[in-house]
Amino acid sequence: MNSTSIEGLWTRLDPKTQEWLRAHPGSVILPRSVTEALVRAGDQQDTLEGVDQHGQFLLSPQDSSFLKSMAASTPVDHPVPPGRP
Repeated sequence: MNSTSIEGLWTRLDPKTQEWLRAHPGSVILPRSVTEALVRAGDQQDTLEGVDQHGQFLLSPQDSSFLKSMAASTPVDHPVPPGRP
């Protein structure tokens, strides 16, 4: 299995999940509903390391940095243009 990052899944995430992530760039732990969306966006070879027994996901420093850059570059309530990040 391959460990995956949010940046690696970004283009496969639904717009609602992307919007939530951009609106909450300071989150350290993602709620179960967002974690489930990340799992759905992955394929069978991807796994999210760090999911706890409650289905919440602890962000890595790289994931946090990526989300902060996405939040800074694209305003909330505006879709991310195709081909980004």
